[in-house]
Amino acid sequence: MLVQYNAAAKAMPPAAIRKAPEYFQPDQIKTILSALEGKPEKWKVLTHLLIVTGCRRGEVAALKWSKVDLEHGQLEISANLCYSKERGIYETSTKTGNIRFVNIPEETAALLRHYRASQAELRLLNGECWQDTGYLFTQDDGRPMNPTSITAWLNKFSRRRGLPHIHPHSFRHSVASILISAGTDLVTVAGQLGHTQTSTTADIYAHVVEKAKVQATECIADIMLRGKRA
Repeated sequence: MLVQYNAAAKAMPPAAIRKAPEYFQPDQIKTILSALEGKPEKWKVLTHLLIVTGCRRGEVAALKWSKVDLEHGQLEISANLCYSKERGIYETSTKTGNIRFVNIPEETAALLRHYRASQAELRLLNGECWQDTGYLFTQDDGRPMNPTSITAWLNKFSRRRGLPHIHPHSFRHSVASILISAGTDLVTVAGQLGHTQTSTTADIYAHVVEKAKVQATECIADIMLRGKRA
């Protein structure tokens, strides 16, 4: 009574339905930034970085001061921080295994300078208890932080301040949406997000790309047909 072939191999599984990415509008981002005032500096700066860079949660958690160039306003994204019950907190390469450089505005660089000074004070207060791991965002004794705590903190923060549900990836989608809507080419957007292929960016943000095409058409019409200046 042996079956000569796997009947399931001939079945066609249903196509996966990709959900539209959730992202914030610029006015919502302003509200979130305003609500961050007065919050612990670590969480304020960490959330700010998520907002302006579009980096993944684990990439921000894995940032070390040696990878931060405040003079030129640039971050080297070369690692990802993860957590599992078996291994605890551990570091891996980025999702694609590639290293990329992300520029930051002067406002962000100023926040990081102040935060670095605050962390130096915390290190002095801890004395010999401080573990100098080099990470930007750490536990109180300098050990690397659990990246899942970022999601947990943002959940509590959004509930307490009556904000829309905040997931770290929503900021990533927001950055992509803003760049595409502003007419930024997909190669640049893919580079900012760390996608190895522009087709990945185009697939994930297809609805935003379509809106941008409509805007581009209107721009052409304004200049070519309606006599408006660019």
